[in-house]
Amino acid sequence: MALIAPFRGLRYNPELVRDLSLVMAPPYDVISPEGQQAFHARHTHNVIRLILGETLAGDDAVRNQYSRAGDYFRRWQAEQILVRDSAPTVYLYQQTFQLPGVGELVRCGLIGLVHLEEFGSRTVFPHERTLGAAKADRLRLMQACHANLSSVFGIYPGRVLELDRLAAAALGSKPIIDLRDWDGIHHRIWMCQDHAAIRRLQAECASTPLFIADGHHRYETALAFRDFMRAKETGHPADIRKRPYNYVMMTLVSAEDPGLVILPIHRVMRHLPGGSLDGYLAQLGRQFAVKSLAVPRDPQAAASVLLDHLRQATEGTHCFGLYGGEERAYLLTLTDELVLEAGDGKPPVYRRLDVTIAHTCLIEGPWSRHGLGDLSDDGLSYHHDAAEAVRMVQKDGWAAAILLNPTKITEVQAVAEAGLRMPPKSTFFYPKLLTGLVIHPILPDEVVEA
Repeated sequence: MALIAPFRGLRYNPELVRDLSLVMAPPYDVISPEGQQAFHARHTHNVIRLILGETLAGDDAVRNQYSRAGDYFRRWQAEQILVRDSAPTVYLYQQTFQLPGVGELVRCGLIGLVHLEEFGSRTVFPHERTLGAAKADRLRLMQACHANLSSVFGIYPGRVLELDRLAAAALGSKPIIDLRDWDGIHHRIWMCQDHAAIRRLQAECASTPLFIADGHHRYETALAFRDFMRAKETGHPADIRKRPYNYVMMTLVSAEDPGLVILPIHRVMRHLPGGSLDGYLAQLGRQFAVKSLAVPRDPQAAASVLLDHLRQATEGTHCFGLYGGEERAYLLTLTDELVLEAGDGKPPVYRRLDVTIAHTCLIEGPWSRHGLGDLSDDGLSYHHDAAEAVRMVQKDGWAAAILLNPTKITEVQAVAEAGLRMPPKSTFFYPKLLTGLVIHPILPDEVVEA
């Protein structure tokens, strides 16, 4: 069962930080080196200094980006740059954004604490693999700051009626945070400190499983930090179970929310197996119906034509766009259903994913059939911007771009419930949660009343 709880969040003080958009940042793992520098330059108190500090000359095991983050975090609280809410709160979060080809969408969620559970408990389900180096990095940051600086993004099936009621009531009141970020996305936050409403919310969520959309490294790091803190704990066992390190800050969104968007992540190959586009297409013709498409030279327009054809694909079919340079573009529709039954030990729910088929039949399969071994790490690039994938073929000398339809949220849930992780780069949830709206401080002498 998902155990959720309110908390006294830390927020930027609007009396000292007039324009809150200047101190926000995206999640650390989507920030490029150029973006890191840009966010450092936006404001002296930008949250980037906490989540992704710069490495400086002379850094060592004692003085480094992690120790500086801890220093900033404590100093900003002492200076009242960050101030703590007076009572345990759940935060209602609304994002309004534009999706090309669709128009304006709104996504609503709840920011609260979720009790940490091992993945085998069938309460919290992951869908991505994690990397040890990234978890070690985040753990050092948590040990320096003792806080959840960024929220995990969680999805729950169905609707939570109490949350819907709270969200509807909030729309008639003034939000405590109201800002537009650098991409024009509108973010608004409301507070709920109503004990009765929070108890109803907790009761309704008690039987709800949660699926991690984004933040797998942060969740697993929170588990490691919990174990680190428990090893040092000397208090009463009843209090230990209530300590805030047993929880992680999470933004919860319904799988049925009309603003829940998953963008596809397209693939770009540096070289083609067989050495030429014609040879590659001839090989694909054994398993796919290959249809030539007329596309304009402009990357954005060419990508739009391919994506439009993919969107129009019949439900249940597996279609892919292939761009091979100049005006050479193709729609690939899988015709050999036997490839979906290949005995690799994975269940059908995994084998029938478009991302699985793309790698099995369009990338790794053709590469291995030519006796070329494994595709090198720099031989494949991933992009959620289809126009950028096309541009790489046109301008940067890459051989071909493979465009995909987005993975469905039902597929994410089905794979997770089967105890599996999605193939690499399967989902891009859009928009990302903003970092800096609310921070969960983890104080060792406090308890969480859940």
